[in-house]
Amino acid sequence: MPWTEILGHAEPLERLKHCAARGRLGHTYAFVGPPGIGKLRFAVQLAQCLLCEQHQESDLEACGVCPGCLQVAARTHPDFYLVELPEGKSELSIELFVGDDEHRGQAGLCHDLSLRSMAGRRKIAVINDADLFNEASGNALLKTLEEPPQHSLLILIASSAELLLPTIRSRCQIVHFRALAENAVRQLLLREELVDGDAAASQIAQLAEGSLETARQLLDPHRREQRKILYDLLAAEPFLSVQLAARLIEGLDAGGGEKSSQRTAAGWIVRFAIEFFRRSLLDLADEARGTDDVGQVARFVSRFPSGSPESLDRVARLLERCLAADRQLDQNASILLCLETLCDDLGRLLRA
Repeated sequence: MPWTEILGHAEPLERLKHCAARGRLGHTYAFVGPPGIGKLRFAVQLAQCLLCEQHQESDLEACGVCPGCLQVAARTHPDFYLVELPEGKSELSIELFVGDDEHRGQAGLCHDLSLRSMAGRRKIAVINDADLFNEASGNALLKTLEEPPQHSLLILIASSAELLLPTIRSRCQIVHFRALAENAVRQLLLREELVDGDAAASQIAQLAEGSLETARQLLDPHRREQRKILYDLLAAEPFLSVQLAARLIEGLDAGGGEKSSQRTAAGWIVRFAIEFFRRSLLDLADEARGTDDVGQVARFVSRFPSGSPESLDRVARLLERCLAADRQLDQNASILLCLETLCDDLGRLLRA
């Protein structure tokens, strides 16, 4: 897999290529950035480059066809290790790093890295979900981080440097990854044949907030139907806040009774509302009215006088209220109260 297939991360690639060319690659990196933007894929590509049998390390390139590259891609290379959160678990346990009670110190990632390289070059470990260490597993990794085995490389992947344990963060070189550009998400959707045609890819990419993982979730027909229903209700004249709240809460119940599922569903509702009013504001600010290709947005905007500062201010306040609801959900506010007050406030702002 050549670097050309990794979209949107030229900055960290340039930094690492510069280090490799000078023979100055570190022992431990933390790749941090929003979920679903390709940090794990980037880390695997880096491992391929370092274990490629056709290129020197200083090249930081992979041929993609030699046994080393193919084994890394298949996760079968004897010098490549990938540690991920086990299914059904919420934390990276100590057993992943030093073995269970019966085999403590004789198994796990720390033990494996201490062994001699099978291919004679490097041993590379990628730890996904590194913001889910608990105190015991984090402490188990500390000795390896403090005294890394010769020719070893550890890559920790996390959504935020602040979520890493301080003792781990202080021993890593932080590499920041940005959310993908909208065009990069569109290209990835088309490349992986997840959508039918450029129009569908563009529509989903606009909503994905720079995350391919989010884009994949938006492929769910039920979620897209939720978006259509919400758009219809937001564009309705007159705006009926009580009916809107009832429909939204009904949609939460249909998604399941678990709080985590309901909070995820509520997050999508608020995200769609943010998108609706953001598009409305952009359309309203455009002298050529009706530029938005979404019918509900065009209907909503048509009720406002063209070029009116008061109209722009009102829609901007609607957007700000939705952004505030998004922050409240992130801070674990009551889901029902958050949605009910949001609908009530939107109605009040529209009636003002």
